[in-house]
Amino acid sequence: MFIFLVYVPALVFLGLGIFGLRDVWILRRRGVRTEGRCGGTSWNANIPSVDVIYRDEARKRHYVTMAAEDLGLVGGESIVQVVYDPLKPGRATTEKVLKKPLWRTQEGYMALLGLCLAVVVTAMIAVAARFSL
Repeated sequence: MFIFLVYVPALVFLGLGIFGLRDVWILRRRGVRTEGRCGGTSWNANIPSVDVIYRDEARKRHYVTMAAEDLGLVGGESIVQVVYDPLKPGRATTEKVLKKPLWRTQEGYMALLGLCLAVVVTAMIAVAARFSL
């Protein structure tokens, strides 16, 4: 039971990262590109965020909240390229995020952190087992 508990943080980060990477993969595979307009701004965990408003193929309005750095805007621009899933139009991100290598996305960082935590915990357990013999 103890071994499972020490792996829980690693499994949480790994699971959240893989779940997020699945969305990125889906958007890369079947995403539809459209223009979005920057709306309101807010601060989430000391990261400036911007609401991007876009319309799907049926002209229904949606929005996604993105970190300001993921918009790829220069100067006073307010138009950003959005990629959304036509089967689930609320699933969306910007073109800039999809052009990043997977390991450089926020989701990729989480998955890598989970893997690193698992390796560290495994090494610590192996060392402890070695010295307890």
